[in-house]
Amino acid sequence: MHEIICPHCNKAFKIDEAGYADIVKQIRDKEFEKQLSDRLALAEKEKENAVNLAKADLTLKFEKDASAKIAKIQELTSKIDHFEVTKKLAINEAVQLI
Repeated sequence: MHEIICPHCNKAFKIDEAGYADIVKQIRDKEFEKQLSDRLALAEKEKENAVNLAKADLTLKFEKDASAKIAKIQELTSKIDHFEVTKKLAINEAVQLI
């Protein structure tokens, strides 16, 4: 037999092994559920943080790629413009020689 003291009235009472085991099981189950829900919430938060970090990394990568492509486009546009000017100068020189 186990003696249990009521937390509300501080009265002691005795219960048999089966009743004691049932009370212990209830307490253990309640604590287990609390710990499980806490861990699930923590895991969900960690997953959300990982997803946000991955999004930020991808955004940064795409921005770097876009910047590199814009720079390449500007370089090629500059080369085209230079080629056009060189071509016009060559045409003008050829016309003046005739």
